[in-house]
Amino acid sequence: MNNMRLIIIGLLVPSILMIPYSILTFYTDFANKNPDPFQITVSFKNKSYDAVEGKKAFEQYQCMDCHAIVGNGGYFAPDLTNVYKRTAGNDALLANFMLLGVVSKGMPPMKDRGMNEEDSYRVVAFLKYANMLDTNGWPNSGSWDRDGSLDAASPERLYPRNMWQAVTGILFFNLMIFAVIIAYERAKEAKV
Repeated sequence: MNNMRLIIIGLLVPSILMIPYSILTFYTDFANKNPDPFQITVSFKNKSYDAVEGKKAFEQYQCMDCHAIVGNGGYFAPDLTNVYKRTAGNDALLANFMLLGVVSKGMPPMKDRGMNEEDSYRVVAFLKYANMLDTNGWPNSGSWDRDGSLDAASPERLYPRNMWQAVTGILFFNLMIFAVIIAYERAKEAKV
């Protein structure tokens, strides 16, 4: 029974202590890194469209049947997470690209599917938002045409200063287990 109690304490106490640490780590590491989609706007003909309206238009025209955003969606066409950056943030260029398409590369003209200029600028607002998401460097800046060549981006180097929370968590977890074992052994010696 004593060994079972030690196992339960050894597993339960560090787990309970890790919950507040995990919450703290999550909120200090990830919270507020992504922009508010209502604040990301694109203007067209004196009207402003936000990313939420853009996402609705993106879904209406079924863009994710072919494209992906942050890896979610179809893989027939390029991932659009960073397309706004690849067009140098040129709203008109991106809107016209959607409307006219590139039939030779499989991109149909969306104007033939009912998309108008207003809708294309709505989608541009969503793509602008997608470009601003914190994706931890994914997808990298590979080829636009998926020509099979190696991606142009070199892998990011890991530095210890970027891993302080993981190292601290591991040390904290191990110290808690060590403290529980020492407390148990001292309590066992005190009974003898």
